[in-house]
Amino acid sequence: ISAINGQVQLNTNSGELENRGLDISLNYDILRGKDFGLTVTAVTNYNKQEIIELPSEDGQIVDAGLTGLREGGRLNEYYVYRYAGVNPANGNLLFLTADGDVTEDPDVDGDRVFLDANRSPDWNGSFSLNANYKGFFATAQMNYNIGVDRFDFDYSGFVSPDNIGQFRTSKDLLRAWTPDNRITDIPALNAPNRALGGGSDRFLRSADFLRMRFASVGYDFPTKLLKGTGFSRLRIFGNAENLFTLTEWRGFDAETLNASNVTQSRLYPTPRTFSLGFEFGF
Repeated sequence: ISAINGQVQLNTNSGELENRGLDISLNYDILRGKDFGLTVTAVTNYNKQEIIELPSEDGQIVDAGLTGLREGGRLNEYYVYRYAGVNPANGNLLFLTADGDVTEDPDVDGDRVFLDANRSPDWNGSFSLNANYKGFFATAQMNYNIGVDRFDFDYSGFVSPDNIGQFRTSKDLLRAWTPDNRITDIPALNAPNRALGGGSDRFLRSADFLRMRFASVGYDFPTKLLKGTGFSRLRIFGNAENLFTLTEWRGFDAETLNASNVTQSRLYPTPRTFSLGFEFGF
């Protein structure tokens, strides 16, 4: 668009994106009796995402960021050069070229490759268990995400030598390369190519998780015990939310996302909450 209009580009709906998947919901009564019941429920979703067509000659749209688009790939697929560890000879960062050769100085444009990964889960869902026995009841629900990849830029800041003395840092920096500590995963604090790590997949992490989302136990008082009290129903219960999370993610919360595919400082983790309650019926 001519710059005389004060705008040089126009957003448009173009290309073609296809999502194919499967939703499954199962509910099964393991035990069902007069005084006892036990039911399990499972809900799961699988989604396969594919870009069918893009309005470009080579079937790709990439920019200077961390993601790109390609025909046959996923939406906002990570498009970076690959991190290969620390050079034991000098403590510099090592990377892979587009052809798979090891280098300390990757071409920030020519060596980027699509990683077949993005932040959208392949699988997500939940499992639930409900049990009751003579007025006592218990409920538990676990949620999960599988196939989520995210950049952990909170961690990248914690292991940045530039933050020493200014902000909180990780004790992982104690593993940094030195002439006496050559086999390590943390580069030398003065490695001249440290800045190149930000454009690689060095801090790309799996954010898959299994979380105990909700649990509740309680007791429903029988009607005969409530005679003369003025109540038709009385229930006491205790709830717990987000009891624990099983994940390899080192950041604050494997589930919290923002619009830029990364985490950084401003995202609050999901709190762990406990509560006690009463329900009265008249």
